[in-house]
Amino acid sequence: MAVGVARVEGAHVQGPIRWPAVAAGAGGLFVVALVAGALVAPAAPAPLSSRMRVHEYFVAHHEAAFNQSLLMHGVAGVALAALVVALWRMFSGLAWAGVARRCLAVAGSVAVAASFFQLWVVLRIEHHIEHEIGVRRTDALFDALNRACAVKLIALAVAVGAATWLLSKSPAVRRSMAWVGYVAAPVLALAAVGLVVKGPAQRTLLWLWVPMVIAWVAATGASLAGRLNLS
Repeated sequence: MAVGVARVEGAHVQGPIRWPAVAAGAGGLFVVALVAGALVAPAAPAPLSSRMRVHEYFVAHHEAAFNQSLLMHGVAGVALAALVVALWRMFSGLAWAGVARRCLAVAGSVAVAASFFQLWVVLRIEHHIEHEIGVRRTDALFDALNRACAVKLIALAVAVGAATWLLSKSPAVRRSMAWVGYVAAPVLALAAVGLVVKGPAQRTLLWLWVPMVIAWVAATGASLAGRLNLS
């Protein structure tokens, strides 16, 4: 095989960039950013918490919340963009992959945009808190943050489903990756609903979506790093 061409059964990449390796590296960065972000700030209030509860949280933890957002929305957003592009490029030129690739590209782009919007909202919250603006503004920004997260989770559910379907067509990818993806997609969609509608399973779903995304990205990255034939 010629140098600069990476091939997998059911997927290929032409050119000097080895897209499976890019996807594996981006997935690793994405996981590290989410895990590190989860550790740098206390848990945020529930989406439908009272205005005073939300305001008090950000007064006490606005710097930590911004550092968390920088990791979970900024760094993870960049990694997600690279992962989406790499997965999209891996299946270029394959007629059977057309619809799934388009779904992956559109949904992935929406998720990345929503992530960067969340970072901007948290930056606005920090600025707002430092200038001692009222409780109502904090609550409005927090509501925008959660609605953007809901959009991101819906988009991620579609992107994960599309990417899982594409990758499952290659015998070089571990079958365990497929079931992780097919479980993660509905969990993400239900968590998005939990951000805007209060229900008995809301806390569980909101806690579960981050580990599910991490599990899927880690499984995908491990499969690409360990099983794809790069040359």
